[in-house]
Amino acid sequence: MKRDAGGSWWWALPVLPIILLQAACSQSLNPASTPIGIGLIVPLTSGVPAAARSVVEGAELAAEEVNAAGGVQSRRLTLATVDDHGVPDDAVRLFEQLAGQGVVGIVGPVTDAPTIAASAVAERLKVVLISPGATAVLPYGGHFVFRTALPAKTQAQALARYLIGDLRIQRIAIIHDSNEYGTSVAMAFAEAATARGATITSQRLYRDGDKDFTRHVKGTLEERAQLIFLAGYPDEGALVLRQFRSAGSTLTVAGSDALYSTDIPAWAGEAAEGLYVPAGFVPDTRLPVVRTFVTRYRAKYGREPSQYAAQAYDAVRLLVAVLRRAGDQRTKIRDGIAGLNRFPGVTGDLSFDRWGDPVRDVTIARLKGGTFAAVQR
Repeated sequence: MKRDAGGSWWWALPVLPIILLQAACSQSLNPASTPIGIGLIVPLTSGVPAAARSVVEGAELAAEEVNAAGGVQSRRLTLATVDDHGVPDDAVRLFEQLAGQGVVGIVGPVTDAPTIAASAVAERLKVVLISPGATAVLPYGGHFVFRTALPAKTQAQALARYLIGDLRIQRIAIIHDSNEYGTSVAMAFAEAATARGATITSQRLYRDGDKDFTRHVKGTLEERAQLIFLAGYPDEGALVLRQFRSAGSTLTVAGSDALYSTDIPAWAGEAAEGLYVPAGFVPDTRLPVVRTFVTRYRAKYGREPSQYAAQAYDAVRLLVAVLRRAGDQRTKIRDGIAGLNRFPGVTGDLSFDRWGDPVRDVTIARLKGGTFAAVQR
């Protein structure tokens, strides 16, 4: 994924070293009373405000529940939240700082390019990185790099299976952001769709910050596509949807997982109606662990949790589960996460493959009346 703003449990960076240094200094004197720190790297100021806010909230709720249950071996869990602005260099610098200040693992970065950049640092420093949002192929995946988000290939295969198998779509135009996220998802979807016999009528790209999508609209309508697949973030994605509907297009539209966001109905309005997306989490799932999470999240924040909240919540919870069993030695934490088998997450029973990707099912959701609902599980 890309760039946001908002969130509690956020320590201004200049204060952070002092807080963690104090914890580190006291550890040798009284380990039982020393907090356990988890880093949280999110794009608080960027173009994905709902996603970034949700990640902070999901992680915050998980930490709150852990502490209410007595912490980790009687030690309080703390979150050190910092803003990478969706910038790879910032993500690298912040990862190094958090690792140097004694956190036992880091949830984030959230977006693709920063996560890719931070992956090399995680491997070098031997500190676990768990991304709740990145979808691209990640360097060193499965070493110290994991994710609870849906990889591009996983979501593309699930969406292609539904669109072509169930909706009988045969001609598809692809429009995507030229960044790492948009390109990786678009390529994965094109491969999955053609493998199922569909024809890709065109692939048109745009750049972050673009406002005019006239050529994308005109070209797609001229080539008689049945469906538009849109791979990008909500800011430009909402504009694309609006401009297609303004041109009178009634084409079916499907999108990448970043568009499974409350930003889409908020920014695109009725132009987003009918949008199909792969969903990493569906709030109306009847499993007890999901119902408890949704109830507590709604009580705390006054709204339904998004997939990013759920993926961050699971990242913190599985990290804590490993800490309770293996202790806070970083290499043992890595081995514990790699060895998890069907951890009961709110996004599904989680295991990780050799590349650090989650092994779990994907739901397809559709936007109707401003709300996403599952159409295929």
